Amino acid sequence: MSKMEALKLSLIIISLLLTNLRSIASSPHNHRYNVGDHVPLFVNKVGPLNNPSETYQYYELPFCGPDPVVKKKESLGEVLSGDRLTTALYKLNFRENKVAETLCHKKLEGDDVAKFRDAVINDFYFQMYYDDLPFWGFVGKIEEDSWTLEKKSLKYFLFKHVQFDVLYNGNQIIEVHAIGDPNQVVDITEDVGVDVQFTYSVVWNTTSAAFDTRMDRYSRASSLPIHLKIHWFSFINSVITIMLLIGLLTLLFMRRLRNDLRTFSTGDEEDDKEVGWKYIHGDVFRYPRNKSLFCAVMGVGTQLLTLVCSLFVLVCLGILYPYNRGTLCTALVILYSLTSVVAGYTTASFHCQFAETGWERSVLLAGIMYAGYLFRSEFQSPCATKRYPREIPPLPWYRDTPCQMFLGGFLPFSAIVLELQHLYASLWGYRIFTLPSILFIMFIILILITAILSVGLTYIQLSVEDHQWWWRSVFCGGSTAIFMFAYCIYFYTRSSMSGLLQFSFVFGYNACMCYAFFLMLGTVGFRSSLMFVRYIYRAVKSE
Repeated sequence: MSKMEALKLSLIIISLLLTNLRSIASSPHNHRYNVGDHVPLFVNKVGPLNNPSETYQYYELPFCGPDPVVKKKESLGEVLSGDRLTTALYKLNFRENKVAETLCHKKLEGDDVAKFRDAVINDFYFQMYYDDLPFWGFVGKIEEDSWTLEKKSLKYFLFKHVQFDVLYNGNQIIEVHAIGDPNQVVDITEDVGVDVQFTYSVVWNTTSAAFDTRMDRYSRASSLPIHLKIHWFSFINSVITIMLLIGLLTLLFMRRLRNDLRTFSTGDEEDDKEVGWKYIHGDVFRYPRNKSLFCAVMGVGTQLLTLVCSLFVLVCLGILYPYNRGTLCTALVILYSLTSVVAGYTTASFHCQFAETGWERSVLLAGIMYAGYLFRSEFQSPCATKRYPREIPPLPWYRDTPCQMFLGGFLPFSAIVLELQHLYASLWGYRIFTLPSILFIMFIILILITAILSVGLTYIQLSVEDHQWWWRSVFCGGSTAIFMFAYCIYFYTRSSMSGLLQFSFVFGYNACMCYAFFLMLGTVGFRSSLMFVRYIYRAVKSE
């Protein structure tokens, strides 16, 4: 090979390497661009500002659109989140400024004008994604025309010009905004056709913000000092509540329980009559009614506890973060499918501790078929169960299940109510929950308070010779969910949300969420009560 041929070959290789390096360095996949490169922009949805769950596809309003409209391939989570990303006519190439660029000329008919006017009346916003950054803008504005003696006259205007302000650092995009020009509008007060020329401008400016922190601005409003103070106040309030409950349980119940065990060991019949729970040792481990349903509740409750803990682990690892489109819904679907095995196994194994047959019905109630008989174990009870149940003496009204449920639900709810306000504001508003670690700690505190109260209430119930504690421990543990749903009603009445669609979303999803908490906390209440009951009756047996 001659030197000239070798030189040509070297130039070809270098040019290919430069081309490949340019394609590697400039790509939407790694969010790096060169001047003039095409940056993907997608329009997503529109909806009323006061109803975050009520959204429609972007082209439900007669905006200018390409022909044909191409929909972006979406993941399962994006579909479940209501995202419908489609292409647009806007061309925002990297670092190319534009002034009054024509988007399209469009003849708006009377029906189109009416649609835009309804959108302006309801404070409709639009959402777009530019380089995977979400941003929003308003469709139009309302102005007061004049005042009369009878009523106020309003005029409705549609923004026909949008200005995009983009901030960049080096070859990466950091921030983007869309602002409707209030001086370039179209009067849409009347249902008359109008010719509109839609335009847009693009302004690029530099910033020193790093690319890794470009998502922080979306949670900046939720991280204000006043919000952080509320978070910490809620945390301190919960810690104080759990310390008081632990102290109360230690001083009252454990001391009295120790005295009961000491009295029982003396063998004095007159003193034994003061100890009511020891008389029902032959009934306390009697299987509950609706055994299959009870086992299903234990299985699904354990599954949901596993799912929630797994979600918190993903958040702590940074896999789930704000505005990572659809990842939360995708994670929920995948984790729910995987943890269904936990529900099936727990349900079947728990049922098989009571009986060798009939576990299939319990598993079906839990929502999954599983060969639970392979994992059969026996129920370990310190005391033998009598053949016939002991009659429960009449109890005063304040020892009935509703009163105990009120006490068992109100105290945990009072410990988490401030954090619940932030959670609802994130679910049904535009605030981002920025402190998942505190939320995880509050969840652990909620479980601890529920367990402590369940143990205390079960001891009180056994002390009056009431041996039907199985279902009551579930109801008392899960009663916090009732207060959560009641607070949802209060939150909705105090918000600006309206309409049947938003009403259905809020109460439908909150009913599902509160029902899940009822199953989780009910499982915690029973498991903790079962451990306590086994402990005290094992101690009695050893004496």
